[in-house]
Amino acid sequence: MRSKYIIKIFGNNAESIRDVTIKSWHIKAFFAIMFVIMAFFTFATYRAVKYTIDTSKMTRYQRENEYLRIHLKDMEAKITHLDSLIDRYYEDNASIRVKAGIPIPPRQFKEVGIGGELEEPPYPVQKEAFYSEEKLNKLLRFTKMQLNSFNQIEKKLAASQFIRDHTPSIYPTNGRLTSPFGYRIDPFTGKRKFHYGIDLAAPIGTPVYAPADGTVSLIRRNMRGYGLELEIKHGFGISTRYGHLSAILVKLGQKVKRGQMIARIGNTGRSTGPHLHYEVRVLGKPVNPINYIIPDTAYYE
Repeated sequence: MRSKYIIKIFGNNAESIRDVTIKSWHIKAFFAIMFVIMAFFTFATYRAVKYTIDTSKMTRYQRENEYLRIHLKDMEAKITHLDSLIDRYYEDNASIRVKAGIPIPPRQFKEVGIGGELEEPPYPVQKEAFYSEEKLNKLLRFTKMQLNSFNQIEKKLAASQFIRDHTPSIYPTNGRLTSPFGYRIDPFTGKRKFHYGIDLAAPIGTPVYAPADGTVSLIRRNMRGYGLELEIKHGFGISTRYGHLSAILVKLGQKVKRGQMIARIGNTGRSTGPHLHYEVRVLGKPVNPINYIIPDTAYYE
C-alpha cells in the first residue's frame, strides 16, 4: 500500500483552507528529476570549464610550437653556418698536415655516426628538433676529431722543431774557407791525406758560434793535433768539433743554443795560421760540414 501525504494550504481566511494529497512516488520522482537536473548542470559546467582549459592549453601549445619552429629554423641556419666553418677548418687542417708530413683523414669522417638506431619521433616539431640534434652531434664529433688532429700536428711540429734546433745549420764563424772536407795535400808532410772537416781562416779572437742546440761534451788541449779543442753533442747521433781555438767560453756539460758564442779562433796545435777546424760527425763518422750549413739565401715555406 502506497503512503500518502496531506498538505494543508491556508488562504486569506479560514474558509479557503485546502487539502492537497501527495503520494510518496511523487516525492521520489521530484527528487529524481532534481538529481538529474543537478547532474546535468554539473556535467555541463565541468565540460564548459574543461573546454575552456583545453582551449587555453591548445592556444598555449600552438604558441609554443610556433616559438619552437622559429627557433629551430634559426638553429638550422646556425648549424649550416657552423658546417661551412668546419669545412674551412678541415681544409686548413689538411694543408698543415701535408706540410707536417701527416696523412690527411678522409672528409667522410664527418658523417661518422654512433652505434645503435634512434627512433624517429612522430610529431613534426619533434622531428625537426631530432634531425637538428643529429646534425649538431655529427658536427661536435667532427670538431673533436679536428681538435685531436691539431694536437697531433702540434706534437709533430714540436718534435720537428726540436730536431731542427739540434741539427747544425749555420757557419760556426765568419771566416774564409781555406780547406774543404775530403782528401787534400797535408801542409806539413806534403802527402795526400783525408781532411775530416773544413778550415775557416779568420784573425785570432774571432768569435765561434754554436751551429745548433746541444751540450758541451769535450774540452781538451792537444798541442800535437787540434790544439785547444771543443766538442758539442747535439743529439740524434750528431756532434760537432772545433779545433785550434784560442779561448773556450763554455764549460763541460753546459747546454748551449744555436748562435751562442762558445769560443774564439786561435792558432793552437798543429796549425799553419789562425783558423777554425770544424767537423760534423754522425754516429761518430765524419761527414761534410757543408751539408749541414743552410745558405742565407735559402727560403723554406
